[in-house]
Amino acid sequence: MAQSSTFKVEELKQWFKNTVHQFPNLGLADDDPEEQYIAQYSVRDSELLDIIRLSESEKTSKPRSRLPSLQNDLIFIDGVMRCRVVGAIEAQGVYVPLVIAHLIAGAMKLSNRELIPLQKKELISVVFPFAAASKRLGNSILPAGVSTIESSRFGSLFRNSNREIIFSDTTITLGEYKDQNGQLTHRPLISENEMIASSKIISTAKNRVKELLRTLELYLLIETSKSVKNELIIIDGPIAPLFKYIGLIDPNLRGVVRDLRDARNARIAYHILKNIVGVVKKVVKIPESLTINFNAISGDAYLYLWTRLIEDQDAEGMEDNYLPTYILSALFRLRGELLSENYPVFSPTSGLIRVDIPLPVIMRESEWINWITNNDEEVSDQGKNNIRQIVQNIGRNNLTTLLNTIYSLRYPIPSSTPYRNLVELYPIKEVEDWLKSCLLSKYELVTLTMV
Repeated sequence: MAQSSTFKVEELKQWFKNTVHQFPNLGLADDDPEEQYIAQYSVRDSELLDIIRLSESEKTSKPRSRLPSLQNDLIFIDGVMRCRVVGAIEAQGVYVPLVIAHLIAGAMKLSNRELIPLQKKELISVVFPFAAASKRLGNSILPAGVSTIESSRFGSLFRNSNREIIFSDTTITLGEYKDQNGQLTHRPLISENEMIASSKIISTAKNRVKELLRTLELYLLIETSKSVKNELIIIDGPIAPLFKYIGLIDPNLRGVVRDLRDARNARIAYHILKNIVGVVKKVVKIPESLTINFNAISGDAYLYLWTRLIEDQDAEGMEDNYLPTYILSALFRLRGELLSENYPVFSPTSGLIRVDIPLPVIMRESEWINWITNNDEEVSDQGKNNIRQIVQNIGRNNLTTLLNTIYSLRYPIPSSTPYRNLVELYPIKEVEDWLKSCLLSKYELVTLTMV
C-alpha cells in the first residue's frame, strides 16, 4: 500500500498517544555542533586537468558555447532540517527511541542583485525501525492504512503544497542495492535483536533524516529545472549523492545512476545535469596530487577528473564517499585571505571548497553519450584524453567563467561560524536562513505528538 498523502497532524497525535511513551523532557539537544573535520582522505584515482586563475573581474566574460547563460538569473537550492527524539515505543520490555524530523528544501533566484524565494517543499518524518520492532512485538505498529516511504515513492507525495507526513523505516536502507544475484534490494540495518542499542538506533535515524533531506532537495531540483529555461542552478553540497536516490522520486529514472552505459539512461542524465553545479563546503576527500604542495593554493582553482567510481555502500548518509567519473571537481580556497583571522580552524586544508561540475555542462549531448557509455565506472586512457581535449580546446573559457562567477559570490561574508565564514557562498547562506525561519522549533516538533 502506498504512503498516504492525506495523513493529518491530528492522526499523528492520536497515533503517538496510543503507541509512543513520551519523555517528560524535550529529548536531545536541539542541534548537533557543527562538524569541523575536513580532508580526511586522499584519493589516488584522480587526474589534474587544469589550473584556472580566479578573478572576480573575469566573471562577466561571455561563454563561447553550451554553458548555461551566466548573464541570466542564478538559482540556489539548499535544505534544512531539525530532528528530535520525542519518545520511545516499548517492544517486549525494551524502550526503543523514536525520532521526528521537520525537513524543508527551498530555491531562491538571484536577479538584479536581489534574492527572491521561488518555492519550497516540506516534510514531517517519523523515523523508527518499524519492521524490526513489529517483528519483535508480533504486530504492526504503523498507523492503519499507512506504509513506510521505503515501500513507496517520493514523487507521489507532492500533489499539493501542504506539509506532508511520512514514516521511514530504519530497519532497512532507504535506497536499493544490487545483491549477489544482481537484483535490487534494501540492505538490512537494524535487527530485532538490536532494539536495546539506543545509540545505533538514534544515529541511524539521524543519517536517515539526512538522506531524506537530500532526496527532497533532488525532487525540488528536478521540479525547478523543469520550470526554468537556461538558468544555472547552484545546489549546496555534492551533486552525485543526490542521484543515488533518484529512483525514489521516479522508478523510471533508476538507470540514471544504476547504468549510464545505456544510451537512453545517458540521454536522460544529460538533460538533468546540463544546467547544475554543486558547491561542497566540507571537503572530506581531496586528490592525492593536491597534497604535495597544498600550501601553494592561492587564487587558483585546481580542476580534477575522478578516474574511477568511488563509493562506500556501508556508510549511510556519508555523502562525500560517493564520487563518480562524470563529475569534474574544481578545488580552491574561497576566502583564503581570512585564514589568519579564523584561529579556531587548525587544518592546513582550511577554507577549501569543491565545485562539482557535471560533464554535460561543457559537453554536447552526442559527446556525452559517446563518452559516458564507455567510461561509467572507470575512465580509460582514451576517455581521459577526450576530456582533457574538451577542457583545453572548448571548455576552458566556459569553466573559467563559471568558476569566477561562483568566486564572485564570496562577498559579502555571511554571518556564521568561523569555519563557514571561510567556505559558504553568501546566497546559499541566505537560502538557509530563509528556510530556517520556516522550521518548526524543538518545542513545536514535540507538540506534534501531543493530543
